[in-house]
Amino acid sequence: MTQKSVTDLEVVGVEEWGHTMTQLLLPMAVTAPDPEKYRARIRAAVVGGIRFFTITSTPHSSGRSSRLFAEGGDPFYAVVNQIEGQSRLRQLGRDSVLEAGDFAIYDTALPYDREFADGTYMVIMVPQQLLTLPPRAFIEIAGMKVPADEGIGRVAGPMLAGVAKDMSVLLGHGGLALAHTVVDLIAAAVAERLGIDAPTRANAQLAQLMEVRDYIMAHLSDHDLTPQTIADAHFISVRTLHSLFKEQGTSVSTWIRERRLEMARRDLVDPALTDAIRAVGERWGFADATHFSNAFKLAYGVSPRQYRKTALDELRRSSIDRE
Repeated sequence: MTQKSVTDLEVVGVEEWGHTMTQLLLPMAVTAPDPEKYRARIRAAVVGGIRFFTITSTPHSSGRSSRLFAEGGDPFYAVVNQIEGQSRLRQLGRDSVLEAGDFAIYDTALPYDREFADGTYMVIMVPQQLLTLPPRAFIEIAGMKVPADEGIGRVAGPMLAGVAKDMSVLLGHGGLALAHTVVDLIAAAVAERLGIDAPTRANAQLAQLMEVRDYIMAHLSDHDLTPQTIADAHFISVRTLHSLFKEQGTSVSTWIRERRLEMARRDLVDPALTDAIRAVGERWGFADATHFSNAFKLAYGVSPRQYRKTALDELRRSSIDRE
């Protein structure tokens, strides 16, 4: 989805809304108390791969229960900022009620449920590669709420509300810098909630770094993915490649390993996937089961097998509770 202007749409009926959401955001199931009388307005803008949506609607619910992204694609995290009214988000056993100014984050690749009363909210679809957070943080942020009256949330709420009110600012000369500032502010708020330090983003050569990261995400399953093959694909030296990642406080090999671990972790908690642990590791470029298990335990503190069992047990309990 690319655009150079703000899209403004009026939608009537739940069926049309579900179709619009699938086209603009992601496939989802939508229900409403009175499907035919459902009304919504959506304004959309895309900047540097980050998707911004401001939505005003009557009451409805939406959810996702199956896999969203194709293997090798870059997964998105969705940030929901409540501008007016109230909404609710459930994911991985977390249940967040949002009032005006609050925001919450959910992983679009995992099952979730959302409920909305009359009101206005903004959704920001952020590619994972743009969130400058350590691997352990991605375990904790699905369904996380950042309240408007605490810490960085007191700053983030008004800023997000300002962007929602005038999305045209995202398309001006400073739009890309503003979009990245929004993402960095969200990452900082998450880091604060988790009690960790979030790395800062260097602006120099950011476009080239994004291109390289997109390439890596598309080739994560390749066992021969190396700094040399990556550099050759972008007609730069290996030294230049290492410099791009050094400015971000990491290395090429570390970033590849962390992305492979995160994609594998997502597969492990997907109830629709029953692949063996070894097969999950191999799919994301790990040479063998031992290598995968050791790297996973070092990053997340538990073995892949134990992590899968704990996560799926929690999903089943959450499903039973909602019934």
